[in-house]
Amino acid sequence: MRKKTITISLICILAAVVIMIVFAAAGGRKPYKNLDAAQVISAAVQLSPPDTTIQITEIKELVDLLKDVVIYNKDNSYTEYDGQGVTFTLVMADGTQTSIMAYAPFLVIDGVGYKTKYEPCEALNQYANMLLERTEMPAFTDDTQEITFQATVIEVMDESVLVRPADDSSEFNAADKLSIPNKEKLALQIGDTVEIVYNGELLESYPAQLGEVYKITLLEQENAHAMWDRIPMVRVNNKLYYDTGRESTLSGRCGTMDGEITSTVDGTEIPMEDNQSNFGSGFGYQYGADDTIEIYMNEKWIVFEYREVSE
Repeated sequence: MRKKTITISLICILAAVVIMIVFAAAGGRKPYKNLDAAQVISAAVQLSPPDTTIQITEIKELVDLLKDVVIYNKDNSYTEYDGQGVTFTLVMADGTQTSIMAYAPFLVIDGVGYKTKYEPCEALNQYANMLLERTEMPAFTDDTQEITFQATVIEVMDESVLVRPADDSSEFNAADKLSIPNKEKLALQIGDTVEIVYNGELLESYPAQLGEVYKITLLEQENAHAMWDRIPMVRVNNKLYYDTGRESTLSGRCGTMDGEITSTVDGTEIPMEDNQSNFGSGFGYQYGADDTIEIYMNEKWIVFEYREVSE
């Protein structure tokens, strides 16, 4: 009788163990539940397709996902499935390396396949594809508008130029004259052809101004002589001065002239003698500041400026 009782007890214990094993297998296990981000030196993920490898910088984010992974029984039948696999490679602080491929409903750890809980495995797949999208996105989106047009220089000043937009440009339809800042101090001349890049904004003024100028490029330099064909100019002390189009603002002027234009040439020619102009004679002048002369014409003092490029 006692022997029978022992046998029944052993059968019960064995059954309990089997039940425990079955329940454990059904419940699965978390192979990375104790993993800490500090244990991982580096991590990368390869997505196939598109056969792209991405270095992972936020290791804690990956570790948190791995902690939720649940695996069940071994199962290498994942080789019979088609789909995208994402393989994470972790280099550990102790020098070891492990490979984890999420291939729902499988997880392949160092080449051994396991049936896995779907949701955590799919979360790994989504995480890898999110990293891929971040990598493929441009670093920034530049919404800056760049409009390019050509123009002819019609007046040169110290820090700006006055230009006439090309006839076939939309800028010409808006304004026949534009004042452009010359921040790069380009040695521009009257008649030069320039290319201007700006933000597309035209300010209401006369001459009109551009909202923001990004670049001015000299496309064609006019011949030094030809550029003066339409510009009033005068030679004084063997230096050539040309009309700036500006009226002098000097007050308290001395009544004595420093000189007079005594001869003239045709408007298409360059004056070659002192006190000679290409716009007439009999005009008195006085020396101004910054290498200028001021000529009294039509009851106004007009500023003429010397430029080395004119010689």
